[in-house]
Amino acid sequence: MSAAAGSINMGIDEALATLCRDRATLRFYAWEAPTLSIGYAQRCDDIDVAACRTSKVTLVRRPTGGRAVLHRQDLTYSLILPLHPPWTTCSIAESYRLINRCLLRGLEMLGVKANIGRRSTRAGGALAPFCFPTIVQDELLVDGKKVVGSAQRRFPAALLQQGTILLDFDPAGILALLRADERGAAAGALMTVGSLREMLGRLPRRLEVEAAIRNGFAAEMGIEFAQGELDPEEFDLSLQLAATRYGSQSWTFRL
Repeated sequence: MSAAAGSINMGIDEALATLCRDRATLRFYAWEAPTLSIGYAQRCDDIDVAACRTSKVTLVRRPTGGRAVLHRQDLTYSLILPLHPPWTTCSIAESYRLINRCLLRGLEMLGVKANIGRRSTRAGGALAPFCFPTIVQDELLVDGKKVVGSAQRRFPAALLQQGTILLDFDPAGILALLRADERGAAAGALMTVGSLREMLGRLPRRLEVEAAIRNGFAAEMGIEFAQGELDPEEFDLSLQLAATRYGSQSWTFRL
């Protein structure tokens, strides 16, 4: 797994979803620099862009929805599923639950006891634009804390789900992206955010987490994954999307 710029990572995910044929793809990736990914329909004025610049955090707009995620101490995954049954007949909420079962199985293989929560809590104030302080229906929780955040979008040929698994969590990273007068009130709300380091009592290796999550998907879905690379068409489209969309100010700040 190599680290890449946010524009490249988003370009690859959209290329895989656009050109999806008859195979599922599970992709893990990292970020070459701290990056705040914002949701497809999220407003830019949700984000303090000046604070991001001060913290040397780059911005990218995702092809999927949801709220802002700070990628710094995480493992990011994308799942691309061809739109065949059962995925054509279930709602976004139902498909979200099915995929969460796969993630739950993977966390259990890692030694983390997780559950799918039924109670929603909404982050307010300065933290409202951020994903992890907000817990929605059927969220994957560990000891009542959120360690995985995911968002989904459907393309003509495929379902794309992007998600982040927190290997570690330092609240200071999020607080630095807020105005100074907002940080005190926001600090307590971040107690609902957890990490694998906290749950395991150690910082797991990325490859260890990848293997567990991949095996969880394979076991729950009854499939096998084979390692692969982008084909030439996917590679070319990903570079085009990175240059013309995800690397452009007009796309990032379009709302």
